[in-house]
Amino acid sequence: MDIHRKQITFDYVDTVTGELQRGQIAPADRAHLAGWLARRFTGRHDVEFALEGCTGWRYAAEELARAGAVAHVGEPADTAALRGRKRHAKTDRTDSRHLRQLLTDGRLPECWIPPALVLECRALLELYRDLRVEHTAWTQRIHAVLFHQGAQRLGDGGLRSEQGLAELHAVAATQLSSVGQTQVATAMLAALDEHLDAVHRQLLHAARHLGAKMLTT
Repeated sequence: MDIHRKQITFDYVDTVTGELQRGQIAPADRAHLAGWLARRFTGRHDVEFALEGCTGWRYAAEELARAGAVAHVGEPADTAALRGRKRHAKTDRTDSRHLRQLLTDGRLPECWIPPALVLECRALLELYRDLRVEHTAWTQRIHAVLFHQGAQRLGDGGLRSEQGLAELHAVAATQLSSVGQTQVATAMLAALDEHLDAVHRQLLHAARHLGAKMLTT
């Protein structure tokens, strides 16, 4: 299977009839994939598909497993390298055929498919990192605007405390131009802080749940 935002391109050999089946599932979402699997493979226990570990692999692998099929997730770079030196035009159809051939030949460089809880923890960690990077960028922007407009420097607490944020509000209101006040956007920093706290709490809860599950297995 070759997964894209608009469609999923499939290429498989029916082990009962020996027929080669090709086509597309559109739009590419969980509901349409589930319906397609139900129409074609209900009651079958010999269904296996290969897909690349790119964006979208998670829901595809989950729906395949829910339908009783086996999902094989290929490592993208290694899968591409196995195309060899001959470079044909790269299309969804050739990609799906390439994946089928690698799986059939037992040469697909597979990735580990983590349990759902691990996937959720990974997603939270990625989100926390992205929010932290954005928070740092906004903090740097604020200090740059204050310096550029000659406003007084904030105290040692900076923007990490309620006192520091209150000081920022006061400085912005009295020492920055109207555009400078818009650039500072203190509400954005507050929203990021709130979101970071919420994600941090979710991470702690997930970590406790994961730890407890590991102890009982």
